[in-house]
Amino acid sequence: MNMAESNFQKALYDALAPEYEMAMQNVADEYEFSPEFEKKMKKLINRRNKPYYRMINTAGKRTACAAVVVLVVSSVTIMNVEALRNAFSDFFVSIYEKFSTVQPVEDDTAPTTLEEIYAITYNLDDFEIIYEELNEYRHNVDYAKDDIVIYFSQYTKDSYNPNVNTENSEVTTLDINGIEAIYFTDNHYYNHLIWDNGDYIISLSSNVGKNILINIAKSVQKVE
Repeated sequence: MNMAESNFQKALYDALAPEYEMAMQNVADEYEFSPEFEKKMKKLINRRNKPYYRMINTAGKRTACAAVVVLVVSSVTIMNVEALRNAFSDFFVSIYEKFSTVQPVEDDTAPTTLEEIYAITYNLDDFEIIYEELNEYRHNVDYAKDDIVIYFSQYTKDSYNPNVNTENSEVTTLDINGIEAIYFTDNHYYNHLIWDNGDYIISLSSNVGKNILINIAKSVQKVE
């Protein structure tokens, strides 16, 4: 850049900068958003902050996004069967060929943050905690012993809406402490349990046997 071009740019800046500053609005005080607005923004941010990345990148890579509830079928047409729809009345499930989108039924009375913490009380002393996460919307703990892994999750209902692997799976319902839970084994041979305890969504996924997983599920209780 030669001297003439440099001087021209400086003169242009000196001429336009004051007009630009005058055109800008001066804000005397920082705007304070209403609590209702802040709450809505938290919900929107939380909906974008889904646990997909952790679920497919932790030990065992969550076995194709496991640790979730799912209505398991091989085609979308099964949702036209009223008996199956009623069996999963706690969840709204969109079924596709190889995965499903699962969302709890809206409940305005359910907590929007974790006001209580649930955990496994089954004896897992032989297991190592390989991952743990606790924030205002979810609580996740991953356990491992040799080639056995157990994934525990507690979600607020607003924060739970994943896409999950349902290819070639079959579903049943089980009673967990008086609550109907969905049980299935995915095509990677991981067992899954998921239930709505009234306030939160609880899910367990593991490659342990079905009976052990049920016993672990029955041990889940409020610890804080």
